[in-house]
Amino acid sequence: MQNPIWDSPRCGIDTPRNATCDQGFVPHYSVDAQSETHVSEAVKFADKHNLRLVVKNTGHDFLGRSSGEGSFGIWTHNLKGINFTNSFVVDGCPQNETSQPAVTVKAAEQWLDVYKAADAQNVSVVGGAARSVGAAGGWVQGGGHSPLGGLFGMGVDNVLQFTVVKPDGQIVKSNKCQNQDLFWALRGGGSGTWGVTLDVTYKTHPPVNANVVGMILNTTNAGKLSELSEVFLQALPNITDQGLRGYGFWQPPTSLMVLWIHPNSSSLQSTNSTLQPIYNWLNTNNATQTQIITSAHPTFYDMFNTYIQDQSIGTPIWFGTRLVSREAFATNSKELVKYIWGDGKRLGASFNIIGGGVINKFDPESTGLNPQWRKDAIVSWTFGGGWTDNATTEEIEQIKTDTTRIVQRFGKVAGLDDAAYFNEADPLEPQWKKSFFGSHYDRLLKIKQAVDPKGLFTCNRCVGSDQ
Repeated sequence: MQNPIWDSPRCGIDTPRNATCDQGFVPHYSVDAQSETHVSEAVKFADKHNLRLVVKNTGHDFLGRSSGEGSFGIWTHNLKGINFTNSFVVDGCPQNETSQPAVTVKAAEQWLDVYKAADAQNVSVVGGAARSVGAAGGWVQGGGHSPLGGLFGMGVDNVLQFTVVKPDGQIVKSNKCQNQDLFWALRGGGSGTWGVTLDVTYKTHPPVNANVVGMILNTTNAGKLSELSEVFLQALPNITDQGLRGYGFWQPPTSLMVLWIHPNSSSLQSTNSTLQPIYNWLNTNNATQTQIITSAHPTFYDMFNTYIQDQSIGTPIWFGTRLVSREAFATNSKELVKYIWGDGKRLGASFNIIGGGVINKFDPESTGLNPQWRKDAIVSWTFGGGWTDNATTEEIEQIKTDTTRIVQRFGKVAGLDDAAYFNEADPLEPQWKKSFFGSHYDRLLKIKQAVDPKGLFTCNRCVGSDQ
């Protein structure tokens, strides 16, 4: 379980063995699916007996969509398989449909293993930035941001086909030629809503190299770090234009940490040149202790396996996000810094620099993804905090309340109509339809009602969950 608050929240890992713990949010019964038939029969069983149904793959879910109090679960963790081909043809299309290179990944596959397999095939595939995130589950159905997104688009832009168990237990292919509405919804309309995904087929791309620049900046001079913050934010539009993506943490008033990733770079020199505005500030200010590492990697997998480690799991945490536009960084950096330094001091802030580039060139109506992603969203910004196992209920509720309040305020200066990344969002997001799905919500709801008229699949702040 990614987050123990969706397990049994009052029985932490250090709970005495003789303590009484209830079932919490863990399903009362689960099917350990070993085949597609197992999944189909489990869905039919849940439908027949009117059970609350949840689906769990890796358990990487901050909104608790893979668990549910009193539920019946389907565990897809053992449906393994990765298959590459140079001549994939979408099922159900005309015979003259052009074939293309692709990889089909089963429900249980995780991104580290897919990247490793792709490296052995001398190809690239757009995937997530965590080793153990599932490659065929909530990541892609929530949109799927990626270090390679600027080059090839988001996960949803690279899907050719899904194999899905629908709410009636039927196993179908969903692509541009059949079950088209479902195909549209599965690409960005959220997981746990439309059925159980058995496999996903993605486009593959030529191999790419990747450069890395790691920055750790520490200071006791809060004013200087605030000044650097503004320089950093103003530089982001050009940095992303040059192909860099990154992940970082802000801990006002003392530190900033960033891992820059530059896929398909011509040289390490060009990577460093793009970051020159930040270097210039550091070179003229001695108030900051700086650690910088640089490295060049022949393949994306080599970089990923070297630098990307999963964050700790089983740690209670609560956070919310907002997408931030290019324009906000260019024209509103002072206001953004004010929020980061005011509210970020209380909860801490992190950021994923994963938008822009090719992502903006896809038709906003081509998938169910919130269209705000196509309007020059270049960063997903996070505010949040955690707590210890012995925290009081009042302390926990205060963190939740502060998170929601801060994220709502920050959204007003972020410039993208309060848009948030569905997979990394406030579990209590008050305006979730607008934030997660934007103008696509009404169409998604109609598809939900057609595909799942009984509402068998439901989850926290998912399409149709309030019906």
